[in-house]
Amino acid sequence: MNKVTIIGGAGTLGSACAFQLAAHPAIDEIGLIDVNKNLLDNHVMDLQNAYPHKEIYRGDNQNLENTDIVLITAGIPNRNNVQSRQEFLDGNIQLFREFGTSIKKYAPEALIITASNPVDVLNYYLHEAFHFSRRQLIGYTLNDSFRFEWAIRRVLSFSRHDYIEASVLGEHGDAQVPVFSRVKRNNEPFSVDAFDQQKIRQMLQTWFQDFNQLNVNRTTGWTTAYGIGVLVDKLLQDNGQDTIASSVLQGEYGVSHVSLGVPVTVNKQGIQQVHEWMLSSEEAERFQRAKDAVASLIRNYI
Repeated sequence: MNKVTIIGGAGTLGSACAFQLAAHPAIDEIGLIDVNKNLLDNHVMDLQNAYPHKEIYRGDNQNLENTDIVLITAGIPNRNNVQSRQEFLDGNIQLFREFGTSIKKYAPEALIITASNPVDVLNYYLHEAFHFSRRQLIGYTLNDSFRFEWAIRRVLSFSRHDYIEASVLGEHGDAQVPVFSRVKRNNEPFSVDAFDQQKIRQMLQTWFQDFNQLNVNRTTGWTTAYGIGVLVDKLLQDNGQDTIASSVLQGEYGVSHVSLGVPVTVNKQGIQQVHEWMLSSEEAERFQRAKDAVASLIRNYI
């Protein structure tokens, strides 16, 4: 059986992920760590009743020992006036210095999923500052691909019975790269014309601002919890499973010393391979712009 520790377990993301992961039959122990002790205890008591056969508890840094997967959802408080995920970087770098120190001490071999923003920079920070291997470090970016499918379905009015494959690479942020060249409908390549591509891009570019303009101090708990459940299930398998994640690049796509969303194969040992897709010329150019955007933040903060 497997143990997961969630750093930031009292927040919207952490608590939703805890509920999702507790339902997984291969996970029997979940430790939740957070500075908000009363809210954390509230979630723990609730989760213990929902899953009385699982070991779910309020933990501290020492409880990281023997953890198979560490999920980091903690960050500075969400604000509704944020225009970009990059605005969280200043405070979250300081928090990740503490998180990395504790993980290195108590769970140095654990797989580490970063779901705090900006994901790409923070994932690379753990590699650079604490020398975790890239195999261990998985930046969570699946929400971008879910949102890409959502926009495609809205613009093209597909049936709910259609199976759509849609992937987003690059930065988890403004420089994301929707890969139109690899969209599939019912396992067959599907061409999206330029007019519809522009409509889809516009929906993706404005979604984050529109979400925050609702003036509700809440992040994407349900989408992220669902995606974390998908990702963790793949990380618990012996055989390789394909997904999209932010990974430290070592020459793939002509890029090094940065973490970006790419197609990867994962298993219980972490990231096993980064795949280099053939991208269209426009997508390749956008990917390089994503690299430049993230590399600039890394130079300034790390």
